[in-house]
Amino acid sequence: MTEHRKGLLLTTLGVCLIIPDATFVRLIDAPSLTNALWRSGLLALSLTFFLVLKYRFRLFSVLKQLGRWGATSSFFSGLGTILFVGAIDRTSVANVLLILALSPIWAAVLTRFVTGVPVKTHTLVAVPFAFLGVSIALSGSIENLNNVGNLLALFCSFVLASNLTLIRANKRIDMVPAVALGGVLGFVVLSLAGTSSKLLPGDLTPTLILGVILLPSAMALLTMGGRYLPSPETALLLLGETALSPMLAAVIVNEPITLQSLVGGSIVILTLFLHAFIPLRTLQPLAFNKNLGTAQVPPIDLNDSDS
Repeated sequence: MTEHRKGLLLTTLGVCLIIPDATFVRLIDAPSLTNALWRSGLLALSLTFFLVLKYRFRLFSVLKQLGRWGATSSFFSGLGTILFVGAIDRTSVANVLLILALSPIWAAVLTRFVTGVPVKTHTLVAVPFAFLGVSIALSGSIENLNNVGNLLALFCSFVLASNLTLIRANKRIDMVPAVALGGVLGFVVLSLAGTSSKLLPGDLTPTLILGVILLPSAMALLTMGGRYLPSPETALLLLGETALSPMLAAVIVNEPITLQSLVGGSIVILTLFLHAFIPLRTLQPLAFNKNLGTAQVPPIDLNDSDS
């Protein structure tokens, strides 16, 4: 399996696991800051348990190998959680999701001008179509875009893209420990800010399912997949969560779903499918010509950012 296909598989599985996130958030009645406190803490505990099982006594040496880039990724991860919660508190969910959909654009810019790696043509073509789909899906819920919450969401989208680019640029480093450290950072900052940890009746079960199972698994898969996929592609796949979350919420919690959500979500999913399917069709396996006794090697794509 090529690195690209491995990254595509891991990232897609991660996106599938994070799709129920918004639905579980709606099942939790506690304030958003309390929710973020539990999310950060449980994410850190669950990933730490996973890392102890994986590395055992080598865990401390693995943490040391993170170096400055791992520390930076931890900072981005924790900061992203805090910015997301701050944005949700100050503007509508639709506004936040729409602005976060800009992350593939940020990732493309960072990949090209910071790392110097060219972005694949089919990714550049797919990004505006995916953003169009998100815009249509959220068009009925968009509110005033001129407030502090939207600025926080914009900063959050840039931090997300920066972290994905950093993970890709340091693909030889396992950044899952950095995600765990980011959870610790978010938990500590929210605790020092005086955030209440009190959950309302009925909140414990969805909080535990989200914080112990879904989020840690999704974040681990997305981080591992980000080592093998260019950051614009990873950010693009994450839009699948934006498109499918409202549909799942409509089924589970009977949240009304609009025609715009169905149309926009369909555009996003079709774009992501074509974006993933086209390069897989063009990557032909190595063919062996028995008559000539030579291997026929497919032409090299000079725009492939995996190199």
